[in-house]
Amino acid sequence: MKLYKHLDDHIETYLSASLLIFFSFLCVFQVIMRYIFNESLTWSEELSRYAFVWFVYTSAAFAVRYQRHVKFNFLVNILHKISPTYSQILKIIALFCWIGFLLFVDYYSVQTVINQFNMGQVSPANRIPMYIVYLGLPMGALLMTFRVTQHIINGFKELRNLKESH
Repeated sequence: MKLYKHLDDHIETYLSASLLIFFSFLCVFQVIMRYIFNESLTWSEELSRYAFVWFVYTSAAFAVRYQRHVKFNFLVNILHKISPTYSQILKIIALFCWIGFLLFVDYYSVQTVINQFNMGQVSPANRIPMYIVYLGLPMGALLMTFRVTQHIINGFKELRNLKESH
């Protein structure tokens, strides 16, 4: 249970930080090879691009976890002044809309990964199976789905607390 709690609290942090460090190392390595040794490495450029793609999707899940993503909460803020309960209901409705979008992304990104797996396509320089590269999107979207689901549960708890306090 401790391990689950620890991973629940930090999985996006670990993934994003690891990928950012790996990406940064590859970029520095490319610059050193290009400008000091006058050699251009195709494998490191390709690998850094894939690491960056994975970093973007895991960082998006990180942003959702800590609610640091871009949101349009103008109506929620105005409604909160009038009725905190209705404001909370609007937040929950928006989260359900987001879940719908994420489930759409989850489904079609998994289909894309399955297609890539069946085609057996590999990357040009590193010969990495492309389904591994494409796996970053469904993994990030599934993490975001999980985090939005947690926010919905917390939203209902807040709504119950608001109703009990009135």
